[in-house]
Amino acid sequence: MAKAWKIPGLDASKSVKDTLPKILRTRFNEMMSFEKGTIEGKDIDCLHDMRVSSRRLQAAMKIFRPVFPQRQFKQIYSWLRTLIKMLGEVRHYDVFIETLEKYREKLPEREKPSIDLLIVKQNSLRAKKRKILTVYLKQLESSGYRVKFTNFIMKGL
Repeated sequence: MAKAWKIPGLDASKSVKDTLPKILRTRFNEMMSFEKGTIEGKDIDCLHDMRVSSRRLQAAMKIFRPVFPQRQFKQIYSWLRTLIKMLGEVRHYDVFIETLEKYREKLPEREKPSIDLLIVKQNSLRAKKRKILTVYLKQLESSGYRVKFTNFIMKGL
């Protein structure tokens, strides 16, 4: 799991107005740094790290929810929750498939084909969920959500 990024210029003596944009921008950029790897799908750790960092962003947003206009917060928070849900669904399959593969190694040869079928089925289901996730990420990108998120941070304060 990727370590949380340090927040540059964080100063406890500063006001929320000065500090909050730095926190949210850092958490957002941290999450998005894993987007390319998540879309490519070659390394399951990218998806895991994106999920973990998205939950860090979610936690920060929850803490500071009262600072933001309710309507804008709901819109931004809604796409984040959807993203977290989709990342979680794909991650579920990653963990389950990995567990099945480890279990398979302990089985006698005659029992492995049945587990192989289950692994194939789970990989197929994972691929479907991953496709939905990548389409969603591309939709977010085309909607200009990066700019919208930055504007949201600045308007709320």
